[in-house]
Amino acid sequence: AMWRRFRFFEKEEKQDLDEEGEVSCACGGRGQLVLGRTNGRVQVVDRGWKTQETFVAHQSDVKHVQAVPGSSMVLTVGKEKGPNNANCFASKLWDLEQPVSKSGTRSCLQTLRGTSNNRYIDGEINCCVVALDPLQKPSMKQHPGLIVGMGMANGDVLVFRGNVARDKYQKFVLQTTPEGNANARTAVTGLGLGMVGQQPVLYVVTSAQTMVYDLATRAKLHTLDDEGCETKNVCTTDKGQLVMGRKEAVYIYEVDGRGPCFAFPGDRRLMKWWQGYLITVDHVEESKKLAVSNTVYETEQQERNDIKVYDLKNKLIVCNLKLVDEVLDVVFEWDGMVVIQKSCCLYLREKDMASKLEILFQKDLYVIALSLVPEDPSFAEVRSDVHQRYGDHLYKKGDYTGAMEQYIETIGFLEPSYVIRKFLDAQRISSLTLYLEKLHEKGLGGADHTTLLLNCYTRLKDVSKLDAFIAAATSFEDENERHAGKTQYGGSFDVSTAIRVLRGAEYFEHALFLSKQAGDYDWYFRILFDDLKRYEEGIEHIAQLEPNVRKGPLLKHGKTLLDHSPTRATAQLMELCTAGTEGAEPVAQATEFLHIYIEHPQELLVFLEFIVNTVPNSEDENVLTTTLLELYLAQDLEAARMHGAQNGHVEKSTSSIAGRNERREKAFHLLQKAWPDDSSDPHFDSSKALMLCQASEFSQGLVFLYERMGQYREVLEVYMADHNYRSLIDTCRRFSESMANTQPHWLRVLDYFVNHECREGKDVSAEVEEVLECIHDKSHLPPMLVLQTLSKNKEINMEVVRRYLSKSMDMQNRQIEEAHTESSRLEKETAQMEKEIKALRTKPILFQNNKCSACMNPLDLPSVHFFCMHSYHQRCLEDTEAECPICAPLAHNVWEIQSALARQASDPKSAEKFFRKLKDSSDGFSVVAEQFSRGLFAAPRMDEFIDPMNSSTFIHGKVEDRYAVDQKEQGDSNRGPFFQANGERFPAGRQCSTTASNF
Repeated sequence: AMWRRFRFFEKEEKQDLDEEGEVSCACGGRGQLVLGRTNGRVQVVDRGWKTQETFVAHQSDVKHVQAVPGSSMVLTVGKEKGPNNANCFASKLWDLEQPVSKSGTRSCLQTLRGTSNNRYIDGEINCCVVALDPLQKPSMKQHPGLIVGMGMANGDVLVFRGNVARDKYQKFVLQTTPEGNANARTAVTGLGLGMVGQQPVLYVVTSAQTMVYDLATRAKLHTLDDEGCETKNVCTTDKGQLVMGRKEAVYIYEVDGRGPCFAFPGDRRLMKWWQGYLITVDHVEESKKLAVSNTVYETEQQERNDIKVYDLKNKLIVCNLKLVDEVLDVVFEWDGMVVIQKSCCLYLREKDMASKLEILFQKDLYVIALSLVPEDPSFAEVRSDVHQRYGDHLYKKGDYTGAMEQYIETIGFLEPSYVIRKFLDAQRISSLTLYLEKLHEKGLGGADHTTLLLNCYTRLKDVSKLDAFIAAATSFEDENERHAGKTQYGGSFDVSTAIRVLRGAEYFEHALFLSKQAGDYDWYFRILFDDLKRYEEGIEHIAQLEPNVRKGPLLKHGKTLLDHSPTRATAQLMELCTAGTEGAEPVAQATEFLHIYIEHPQELLVFLEFIVNTVPNSEDENVLTTTLLELYLAQDLEAARMHGAQNGHVEKSTSSIAGRNERREKAFHLLQKAWPDDSSDPHFDSSKALMLCQASEFSQGLVFLYERMGQYREVLEVYMADHNYRSLIDTCRRFSESMANTQPHWLRVLDYFVNHECREGKDVSAEVEEVLECIHDKSHLPPMLVLQTLSKNKEINMEVVRRYLSKSMDMQNRQIEEAHTESSRLEKETAQMEKEIKALRTKPILFQNNKCSACMNPLDLPSVHFFCMHSYHQRCLEDTEAECPICAPLAHNVWEIQSALARQASDPKSAEKFFRKLKDSSDGFSVVAEQFSRGLFAAPRMDEFIDPMNSSTFIHGKVEDRYAVDQKEQGDSNRGPFFQANGERFPAGRQCSTTASNF
């Protein structure tokens, strides 16, 4: 096949090298060019083509210069004067990063010694190779282990292995011909390093054969070829393969034998390998006719050097440069090639990838462009762009199948809509299906792509592919993935979208299978109930689910299940609302499911009865109990079931009212259970319950609720509305026993019988008489008020009124007599108290106590006497000597009561409280008398009271002497003890008018 030619390299600059001596060899490394010259000097040139350094490496011509890969060291081979002034070869190692000496000279790092162990190497060196030893770790960073091979003209290979820089290395010779057969020796023309596993091997090429040696055993592994090549026609690839050029072709060798060959004929002078490219320099001679005259031509022989760069992988010639001057070497540095000539250097820069591809795109060479882009993740986007261009090219040509193959390679980079729009025609649906399948295989299919793919399957009626797609997409590694709750399952498509499309195409079984495999119970039960109408199967499946999963399907499809299987559906709901771990709340609340029973009141009744009795004190107990009460009080449970609605009219079924009384009994028991006593709160909505009882005329429930709410008047009104005389009177009697003021209730009951029932012609004489007896026995109403009420109805039996008046007058006479007796007693007690007060204020008091009231020991002086007739030693009183310790607590209580009454009298709201109490009381006179006795109608005078907190007596605002103290005069023992008060002395036994007191 013809090799295509392209210009992937550009000649950028040509630089002259103005130094003494011609360039003889060169190498590159670490951003510099190292040039060996014929005068023995080495020149170092930077990227700006400026000479950084020049030093003398050898006495004469520098034959070889090699940079050590991965280090700053350089190996040079040159001629020097040896013994007897003979020309010898020497090899030296240099470190270009070591500083230059003060004199400007560079010292040699190491000189490699030959077999004679002197600083010269015996024989002529045709070629050399140097590399880092992969099996030796460097002892120092700048001095790693090396492998140095030198090919000699006599057919031997001199090998140095080890730390050459520190003179610690092994030296041995590999002989390419048997010993003793000097005539068979051929010069070594090329060397190369390869790898067998982890062991380095050495390729050796002579002019007669090609061999490979094991450096570890120093033995020849085998002969690769019985032919060799000329000098400089040997190089190694990046993978350790040997490349050898002859005039007829270029051959590639592996360690175990010869590989492919390429027919590149020519007079080859130099071969190099760089980044997958093979560079050859061929010598070309051609004849050119020169016109001497119009009819005479002379032939002139012209010579040139052709530099060709081959891309062996893609079979391309990417550079073809013709030069007249001799090419000494090709060095790779600065991201390009430097062609070394005797007096100048030529730099060839490789074009970037975008420029190369643009050249190929212009010629529609997309296959070559794809082969040119490396299969590396960093170039993935570039490859995608090439595939897109290639696909567009094929699409324009009408090759839709080929175009789709290219577009598939762009998945992950190219927007899928770009491709989908091109293949929406019905004739290209097969290609579109293939693209969408690949899109889902890579997990990049969205909801719209899933919809489109499934639509393609349904259009093509390809059930097998549809089955395979769903089966592949629903294959899970473990159960955790199945129930992970994600939107994407199997990493391929959106389940919800797929199910929606399958339902739309009426592939119900496929949709059901997909939803079940994905664990999407929402779609599963929707298909099962709405599309397939398999209700019993759905209920069985729900029963097998965990309680927390079961809740969702029952919420969404519970109404449908109740329509077709109400008993089983209700049983499932009962189990769900009571299921929970021990001590934990159920996973669902019953209130969440009330709406689904809107057309099933009977099932709701059963459901609520079970929940209320099974789950007491729940959070929703109020709502549940109130709803259950509403069902109990309904006239007809079936009346709530709606069968249809048209033009705003709703038809309702009618059924027997049997069981209504039984439900009302349950309703009353429910109220009693939910509100056991007045001190607790109801477990239902009392306002709504009251409304329900009123609407259903449930008197028993109304009475219960009114009593619990303290609305006793409404209780009487219920009995009045029902004409329940017995309950009305009994309730009033019961209220009389527990309530302080029942006057309004008895008055209302009496008025009801007299003015309502009698006027309607009913004989209620017995009830009226019973009410009057109750009023008279407990004095609930004043007689005048009773007579005023009875007088409103002229048809009342006078005999009933007469008996009531007779009893009332007898009772009042007894009360008057009792009041007169009590009044006389109080007058006597008041007169006696006034007499005692006057005596205390005006007459002396004789203190005759002989013992101390505190310690009960005989009194001695000094002693203290109080008006309460208690006496103490002064030492027994301590800090409380101003008041009597025994009587002080009682006096304090009296004073506090007086102070509280005084504050109450001065309170601005006291009048309002008084009138409210007067209004609520059945005996207003008693209230007025009580208030009057407390002194609330006039503020008391504080100066009329004795302060019990002080031992002094307050009389008209003046303070008298605090206490009398018995003293015994010094030296007057015959006169005995005496009292002193107000500055006067009184003999013992006389009355003292002023003493410490407590009243």
